[in-house]
Amino acid sequence: MKQILKASFILALFLTVSSCIQMLSEAADNVTSGGSESLSESAYQTITIDSLYQLDVPKYMKNMPSLHPEASLEYANIYKEAYSVVIHENKQEFIDIFKEIEEYDNQLSPIENYVIVQKKMFEESIDNIKIQDYGLTMINGLPARQIKATGRVDSIDAFYVVGFVEGEENIYMLMNWTLDDKKDKFENTFEYINGTFKVL
Repeated sequence: MKQILKASFILALFLTVSSCIQMLSEAADNVTSGGSESLSESAYQTITIDSLYQLDVPKYMKNMPSLHPEASLEYANIYKEAYSVVIHENKQEFIDIFKEIEEYDNQLSPIENYVIVQKKMFEESIDNIKIQDYGLTMINGLPARQIKATGRVDSIDAFYVVGFVEGEENIYMLMNWTLDDKKDKFENTFEYINGTFKVL
């Protein structure tokens, strides 16, 4: 599933994120536990998408195809309030479009340009956003970056761990989110999910 990165597409992503966070904030019978989630490797399942890529998600997450129409992977657990999606874009189309609108920096790599674009979209779509870069530069041998962010979407405080991976043909965004008061519980889990990503 290849598509062109457009501003309207990214806006749609965050509108969907907003509705999902609203839904999970209203989910009944939610059990809250303190501390960081500690899962062994056996607590994860490997998901393969269209011979394009694979990554591991916790077994408690289930396929949820209504999360975002442009995502190629959508897994979640609404009771734990943990969501993960992967969206991929054709790398050359991304480069061509952003060169055409003079928003592409030829001095930077495609992944660095992609991260800059995505950060700007976050800043336009999420109130009171605070973005922190990780020191990550590779995921399983591929150029990568990772950020974590907090902000307000429709008056709900949210926490994100987002990975970006540059493959030969595609650029991937691995987006995980929960409520801000759950960040200590799920941050390590989200980082682990991103770290298992492999292009096939």
